[in-house]
Amino acid sequence: MTERVAIVGGGVIGCAIARELAPDYDVEVFEKGQLASEASALAAGEITMLSSYEDEPAIGWHAVDFFREYDGTGEFSYTELPSIGLVTPDREDEKRRYASRVAADGLPVRYLEREEASEQYPTFDFSEHAGVIEHEVSGFVDPYTFAITLHHDARDDGATFHTDTAVHDLLVEDGEIAGLETEDGRVEADHVVCAAGWRTREFLLEYTPIPVRPYRTQCIVLEPETPLPDGFPMGWYPGKHVYFRPEHNGDFLIGGWSFAEENPERASSQADAEFRTHVAELVPTFLEGFEEAGYVDGWAGVDGATPDTRPILDTPADAPDGLVVATGFNGRGVMTAPVAATAVHSLLTGEDAPFSLDTFAIDRFDTRSDDFEFISISAGD
Repeated sequence: MTERVAIVGGGVIGCAIARELAPDYDVEVFEKGQLASEASALAAGEITMLSSYEDEPAIGWHAVDFFREYDGTGEFSYTELPSIGLVTPDREDEKRRYASRVAADGLPVRYLEREEASEQYPTFDFSEHAGVIEHEVSGFVDPYTFAITLHHDARDDGATFHTDTAVHDLLVEDGEIAGLETEDGRVEADHVVCAAGWRTREFLLEYTPIPVRPYRTQCIVLEPETPLPDGFPMGWYPGKHVYFRPEHNGDFLIGGWSFAEENPERASSQADAEFRTHVAELVPTFLEGFEEAGYVDGWAGVDGATPDTRPILDTPADAPDGLVVATGFNGRGVMTAPVAATAVHSLLTGEDAPFSLDTFAIDRFDTRSDDFEFISISAGD
């Protein structure tokens, strides 16, 4: 008899895991709203896994290889672009050493002097910077299209998706997972994968505490005076709480401004006026053609953070047997989705993953409390 897996959460992580498991398991996904309708759809869609996992390059390359291969599946596309980090004069020596170190480790990273950076990226004004750190392998996707393509693949392999279906509780018998209690009744399962974002902690608190807390992040799209040229990079401005990338139509997406959120259910889904002001004042200082940029759109979403900004992909020892936790992606859920899917498959089958799972183990934390200092990855380093 095929083992049954119930997945709580129909965002990009839940859809990716369903796609990975559907060929070998009887998979059902439960989403209280519509698929990819919350944090997934509101993400910026950046794929910067190599810079996010410099200490574990196998993790970063696993994601990059997936996106390159998945490009062109259905309506999904992956646009590969370099990303740059602006370097202030006071950090020049530090960043030169950094670029040399990671390049020596085989990662495609280099330091560009101000003059070389200006020649490479003429839209930028680097007069206040010593140069840039360039990560040659990165890119972006449309998050919703990505999630829905994963969903279509999973469905084609037999997975069933239940939308507008709230999950009330786990069903546990003799310390083992027996299924889920949903608003439509009991669902039997041999395994449950909880991929419910920041809601995971509250949902599982009776069974195992998860060190995840909600935070709010924002995005704005601007229309520059002239559409951004081909070759315009992705990037970030360290210390200013922003990252950015081009849109396919030449518009400019800038995101970040992430802070812990104490009332996530009531949090506004609109970009704050103070973030709009921050962007309006900051962008013209390093980009040409934005003094009179038009405001196209803006939004905000809530995601889950962990104490060290990396997700939890594990089967906690104190949890019921058969429970897998996949949460705390700190705004990197879209780019980490293929890694999460592979990790969960490994946890269920006992097969070795192509990268170390220790990075994602819950026992790396000294405490399971959610009372920890929030680290914003948008702040840069």
